[in-house]
Amino acid sequence: HVIDAAKALEDFRLGHGTALLDRAELLLDRAIATFQARTGEHDEAAWQAAAVYMVELWATRYSAARPTTFDPAPPPPSPFTPAHPLRLETVSREAHDQILGAGRSLERKTRGVDLMDVARAQHGIHEAARLLHDQLDGLSMPLWVLIARFCAEVQAENLRILKAPAPGTTS
Repeated sequence: HVIDAAKALEDFRLGHGTALLDRAELLLDRAIATFQARTGEHDEAAWQAAAVYMVELWATRYSAARPTTFDPAPPPPSPFTPAHPLRLETVSREAHDQILGAGRSLERKTRGVDLMDVARAQHGIHEAARLLHDQLDGLSMPLWVLIARFCAEVQAENLRILKAPAPGTTS
């Protein structure tokens, strides 16, 4: 549901109609319900913060050509509104920065830039999870670690996509 919600959100941002925003929000709700059912952890606020963040990160892979990733922003009360109080980057800006940093370390690891990148990524993931658990303790610490790891991996892949040569060109 996260990937489908990201595709619908990006299509909305590309101007393909407000029905796609409705679809993205419906798929987000399904993702949250699925996460709650499969993990047995039911904190609605924590899952909303985590799931919106996952959708937004995944959606950025489709928006590399746009100068402003999150525009146009949907109007409130959409959970995809940048000013929404349950945005992960609003709940803990430091955790957001740790996840993005871990993603950069994971991306560098694939290029073999520095052997310490794995340790930096692991530290960033665990620190982000700790910060998020401090703010939204309705999800367990191990679950926050998994969420932060997933988000860091998505960010690493987004960075690899941005650095890859355009199709049909040579590097």
